[in-house]
Amino acid sequence: MTGVENTHSLTANQFTELASGSGSAETVGRLVVAESSIQRELLAAVGQFGPQRDRRFAAAWELLTALDVTAPDAVATVLAHPYAREWAVGLLNDLQAGTPALADAYHLEALAASAAVHAGLDLRVPVPVRGEVAPLPTFGALAADGQDRVWIHAGSMDRFELAEPLRTMTAGDLTVTLEDTDPYRVRPYIDTEIHPADRLPAKQAGVWRRAFIRAMNFIDLHLPGYGEGLRAGLRAVTPLRSDGVHDRSASARLAFGAVGIAPRRVEPISLALLLIHEFQHVKLGAIMDLFELHDLADTQPRYAPPCFAHPRPIEGLFQSTYAHLGICEFWRIHRNLTSGDAHAAGQAHFARSRALTLAGIERLLEADSLTSMGRTFVLTMQDSLAPWLAESVDRDAEAAATRAVADQLRREDALADRSGTANAR
Repeated sequence: MTGVENTHSLTANQFTELASGSGSAETVGRLVVAESSIQRELLAAVGQFGPQRDRRFAAAWELLTALDVTAPDAVATVLAHPYAREWAVGLLNDLQAGTPALADAYHLEALAASAAVHAGLDLRVPVPVRGEVAPLPTFGALAADGQDRVWIHAGSMDRFELAEPLRTMTAGDLTVTLEDTDPYRVRPYIDTEIHPADRLPAKQAGVWRRAFIRAMNFIDLHLPGYGEGLRAGLRAVTPLRSDGVHDRSASARLAFGAVGIAPRRVEPISLALLLIHEFQHVKLGAIMDLFELHDLADTQPRYAPPCFAHPRPIEGLFQSTYAHLGICEFWRIHRNLTSGDAHAAGQAHFARSRALTLAGIERLLEADSLTSMGRTFVLTMQDSLAPWLAESVDRDAEAAATRAVADQLRREDALADRSGTANAR
């Protein structure tokens, strides 16, 4: 399998469209194609630098490269799974450090087996066991038989047993994975306070499916500029463990198309907000794969992004601010669809989110490591926010938001000062 040079880009109008916060199906589709090329390049690197003298690895690589010629769509389907890149980058980093784990190298067998099943290949292939099951990407996890590998007949799915079948959620023409089986969904959250949920009970999976349909219907109707992009680029929703108190979410920088979500309660409106929030991170990660928006050497945690407890590198400031642009537009629309206490709460959320977005934009523009393209991107974000700042909200909500944001920014600056990495001005 040869690497594919990443020559994909965006038109000026598409770049502006994304910088404004939204993203049409065509524009996000360009990101999808670019990310696909990147994943193929990574897989080619795995083949080049992986343990080719290992018979299991070599056999899996031979099968996968053969399938790339005879059944390229099957290989593309497997590589499009968001966590394939997490696996590839992690393995390549470990290979470079001289510490590759055999379990990671042998995951190539699982990818090759999955591609063989998609191709309907009449062949007996192995799937490596991880823990108590054998994960088969894009299908779920096979029942383990006490061996190190499970052998399946790729040409007939009814001849092997899925202990944990892959679950999906469908809203109109969009079908995404409810990802609670892939072992590499855990990797981005190691050593953090965020943890992917274990396998969901069937009843809870049903709750997610119903809420997802209604969440996407809400987005399509009221925020179509975001709905189109979600339908073009969302591939997986990974349930995270909820603390039962707050709506939480976190996306993996390398897992294009996947969003991690832990709503306090799985219901349509919260899910709609979290989908928009996290897909902003997905889009910006892909944009940053294509364009240098800031000096890539600026990796010190010297910026205090809105809503983070500790200073982050400038990419964190970018990500937080861009996500807040989507959050702000959600509350701008939602507040006018409610009445009574819900309307008052929506007013407060809108006032607070636009103040946080403004603070993030100002801090980005004051930073010393934006490239000219990065500055153009941020100025476009500022142009999108400008008319929302002029919209009226309840006076008490505005005052409360101003106080809350000022207090938060003071706390964040104090943390940055104490850490010796004061926010760039």
